[in-house]
Amino acid sequence: MGEEVRPAVRVSSLTKEYPIYAGKKDKLMEAFSLTGRSRHTSFEALKGVSFQVDRGECVGLIGLNGAGKSTLLKILAGVLYPTGGSVEISGKVSSLLELGAGFHPEYTGIENVYLTRTLMGCSGKDTSEHLDEILSFADIGMFAGQPVKKYSTGMFVRLAFATALSVSPDVMLIDEALSVGDVFFQKKCIGRLAELKKTSTILISSHDLNTLTKFCGRILVLHRGVLVFDGEPRDAVTAFCRIRQGEEIMAWQREGRPRQMTPEMLPSVFREPLPGQLSGKQQIVITAYSMVCDGVPFSGTCRPGSRLQFCLLVRTDKAWDDLIVGYQVLDRHGTEVFGETSLTSGCGERCLSAGESRISFEVTWPLVRDGDYFITLGVGTGEAVLAQTEQCWVNSAVHLVNVTGRRMVYGLFNNKMTGFSVHRKEDENDE
Repeated sequence: MGEEVRPAVRVSSLTKEYPIYAGKKDKLMEAFSLTGRSRHTSFEALKGVSFQVDRGECVGLIGLNGAGKSTLLKILAGVLYPTGGSVEISGKVSSLLELGAGFHPEYTGIENVYLTRTLMGCSGKDTSEHLDEILSFADIGMFAGQPVKKYSTGMFVRLAFATALSVSPDVMLIDEALSVGDVFFQKKCIGRLAELKKTSTILISSHDLNTLTKFCGRILVLHRGVLVFDGEPRDAVTAFCRIRQGEEIMAWQREGRPRQMTPEMLPSVFREPLPGQLSGKQQIVITAYSMVCDGVPFSGTCRPGSRLQFCLLVRTDKAWDDLIVGYQVLDRHGTEVFGETSLTSGCGERCLSAGESRISFEVTWPLVRDGDYFITLGVGTGEAVLAQTEQCWVNSAVHLVNVTGRRMVYGLFNNKMTGFSVHRKEDENDE
């Protein structure tokens, strides 16, 4: 029988507790106590986490703030010691946890490159051979010979990132480092990580869900120190968004916000507009709204072909015969991406009775590029969209993360080619 192949990373029943003291005095009194009396409470940052990463895998790590992501990576990097459980890592480890944490402000950029790579186990000769490549990647120009205390924040993090990615370890640990620099530098970083995937095992934590779904073959989801999901990237993002949605609902309940809606509606399916979220003349008012994506209320994620069902609860003191209902989708930069109205869609119903009514419509999510999208829902009146009276709009009513998986979108959306053919030039001449 052949020798068993060991995984690159194996984590078993990992726990980490932090002591929480009410004040500095309690910490001192506990340290010098003759009776051994405890004066702290324990906070469990990790609670029995177990998983393994095989050689050559690229695994993502996501979760809300405080989920335990950074603690886990610091334990894997050897920066922290666990309270319980075990960690086994095969091969050389390099970590990118806090960019530039080892940089000395008085040293020049070049001197800090040598210092950092020495701490990473690289020889001076090896660093000299890679120095031009590192400085070119960081793109700091003549400032390479200046003390880093004179650097801008962008220059500092670019040099730190370029230095950290200049090695090719067996296992690379990265914590929230994909969003450094401008979009062009981020593109270079992703390209370098793609090269590392060929030779290294990568475990990476990031809030950039879309990049992780394309870059990683598997994603772990942590929630309050517990590993709650381990699997396919798109399903992991869905699990994460449901957790985030659950936290928002719990926050609303703690605030004791009232919910005014019809008795036959499930209160958990509807939301009330937040103060300042409404705009318009408000002779018609949206009192509550709901969104169900592929059967999941306020899912948080969608994908091309997802079925979105919207419902608006509206109230008005008079009847209307020129109702217009619409939605508008904007990206995270506020750019309008797409939208539609009941009038331009050719929906026949335009009458709205006095009192309370329910308005429902459906939308199929198109193939647009990955990212965060915000949906505004609105009600207006008039005979033409461009000449309508804006009665009530719920601005940024719904936040969705669009995940296309490994499908490539060129720009905002794709537009298929048709009439494609290839002809030899000689054949055309013969004709």
